[in-house]
Amino acid sequence: MKPKSNMVTFYHDIEQDIDSDIRADPEECRRMVDEFLRLEAQHNISVTYNVIGKLFLEQPDLIEHILDYGQEVAFHSYHHRAHPQYYADEINLCKNTPTGSRVYGYRSPQSRWNQTTTKNLWNSGFLWNAESDEHKEPYFIHKGLVRLPIATDDWDLHTGKLNSKSWVKQFSDLLKTRRYFGFGSHDCITSFAPKERLDAWERILQTAAESDCLIVSFSEAADLFRRAKLSQYYSATAKNWNYDTKSLYRTRRFQEIIRYEAEKLDLPVVADLGSGGGVLSLPLQDIAEKIYCVDNAPGMIRDVSRSSRVKACVGEVSESNLPDKSVDFVICARVIEYLFWHERLSDEIKRICRPGGTYLVTFPALCGTAPSQAGPAPDRTRHYFTSTEILEWADRIGPGELIGVQYEQSEPRGVDDEERCRAIEKDPPTGACPMNWVYVGTVQREHVPNSYGDMIPVSAFDFCFPKYGYGLHSMYLRSVKKRILQLIQQFRK
Repeated sequence: MKPKSNMVTFYHDIEQDIDSDIRADPEECRRMVDEFLRLEAQHNISVTYNVIGKLFLEQPDLIEHILDYGQEVAFHSYHHRAHPQYYADEINLCKNTPTGSRVYGYRSPQSRWNQTTTKNLWNSGFLWNAESDEHKEPYFIHKGLVRLPIATDDWDLHTGKLNSKSWVKQFSDLLKTRRYFGFGSHDCITSFAPKERLDAWERILQTAAESDCLIVSFSEAADLFRRAKLSQYYSATAKNWNYDTKSLYRTRRFQEIIRYEAEKLDLPVVADLGSGGGVLSLPLQDIAEKIYCVDNAPGMIRDVSRSSRVKACVGEVSESNLPDKSVDFVICARVIEYLFWHERLSDEIKRICRPGGTYLVTFPALCGTAPSQAGPAPDRTRHYFTSTEILEWADRIGPGELIGVQYEQSEPRGVDDEERCRAIEKDPPTGACPMNWVYVGTVQREHVPNSYGDMIPVSAFDFCFPKYGYGLHSMYLRSVKKRILQLIQQFRK
């Protein structure tokens, strides 16, 4: 797939009459949401609706209405209070709403935020944050929190700085100059001149649909950025990673468990989702009819040794492109922790695995406090799972067994130490937590076609990934470097 030249996210800030500076009619604002949804469905365009948190509680039917159209909802603070003293409370109130755990993103009121905001968002489980931002692409703003840069919205229509025609032109100009940007409107602002502003919004949607841009929701943009960053990292480190992982205790234990399950099957067709170099699945060649190694990091796939029984495929673990009900054994190791939507993996397993087939998935265990999640992309995006989370996830597919692997962080030294580690796994101390969980189950739930559309492949957009990144620390380093260069130039003069 040829990468798109640029990528756009459309959004609406849904505020009704809550903003102190705009006294809109709430019912007219709800009508604007209906009109937005109608136009976007007509042009088949994904849009993110950033809704003020208190409306999630006061008007749940509004939220359901947006979701019924297949559009994304996110939080736009809770009360729309844009003073630093309220930043933490606004986030906490949003997360404590009944639907808060199922909302991935947050947009600050008037794009006012500070470092405390980004830390609180990440610690509260949010995965992205969209604000007015000068950068040309998504980036990690704090640990694994993805910042999605917004170019502009319809505020200049409200103030009279722009008319509708110039607003449409502003969008067209941004398409020529920005690789990625968010572009939005408000329900309340649109409600003051609905015909004129809805017509302008439709012209903007048409312009985007007729261009060569990739149109995504905020969550899709954040997910695509994370997957692309991981793909780049693992492609660059594939040779060393595939070599080093072979010596790890956990790898040997995963291989043993996989072999034990595969031997129960008669010439199984195996799908190794997120296979890397095939370290876990290729040892099954002597007992498998076929092995599909699927990975979105081309560098990893290049390390897979091909044979008549092995096929390496570049693809996504949650959209493998394998036929329905075509495999007997699905392996997915060291992958689910990086996924934006964990449930999409369970859907893919049910789709490609025959009823009664076996699935084996590994999970990094949450033991006390999770690591700092700073550093390279895998460390930033890795999610650590409790046993309860795993059991709830596995229940979507079918029953099985949860196995703890490696109860000590240090690698065993020698045969005797390794036997001691195995003994602990067979009879773990009360309350002990392993480093890794392995879930082995049987596919018994029926696959239902998803309603969220196809996964956007990593190849859909060519991210630049600047050398120094875009995070707060990286921005500081760039400013220091710039200042040093200025001083050198002054000295030379």
